[in-house]
Amino acid sequence: MTEMQRASKHTWLRLVRRLLGLIPRWLLAAAALSLATACTTGSNDLVPRKDMVGAPISAVGHYGSMIGVPEFYLNGRSGGTASGWGGGGATVCCMLLPRKVTGPVMVKVNWTTCDISDIKFVNGRAVDPSQKCKEEEHEETVPVNFAVQPGEGGSGLFVHFLPGNHVEVWYSTRFPEASGYPGPVFPRGPAPDYAPLPDKTPQRDTSSK
Repeated sequence: MTEMQRASKHTWLRLVRRLLGLIPRWLLAAAALSLATACTTGSNDLVPRKDMVGAPISAVGHYGSMIGVPEFYLNGRSGGTASGWGGGGATVCCMLLPRKVTGPVMVKVNWTTCDISDIKFVNGRAVDPSQKCKEEEHEETVPVNFAVQPGEGGSGLFVHFLPGNHVEVWYSTRFPEASGYPGPVFPRGPAPDYAPLPDKTPQRDTSSK
């Protein structure tokens, strides 16, 4: 990738994140639910195999304020981008899952992290505009955690980017920010720096599901 292409990609990502920040979270959640319904009950053009369902892909960042995910892929399919802290609203359609899960379903996750901890900012702007974030490539193959059978409905496939550069993938009827979500607890409050990344066990919601 040339420097011009890299600069264009980062400019585009900043614009997308700014636009997403203007959309109320309830509207993003409603759009995600609509997309999930369309995928799981969609036409034969979307899901031609009757033993499979389509699941929209969404991501949640647990990295903090200094590290984001400009791109990630599930089994080679683009999942979009992920904020370093929170997320879960924007979705990409779709990944095929078995309607009835009878054994482990593994996915290969490839993602890029963008670390801005070495960049000096004043009033939210980089002192040196030419300075770029430190990018690293990562790969991990993990099982999908199913809180419900895909054929029985669900809100989508949620990819969690965790400290230590690990991932967890969940299929659930609940959204990550909802009470009782079975996966890692949704990041809330001011984002920590988390750079360099610590390796720690994610928190779980212990409330009734």
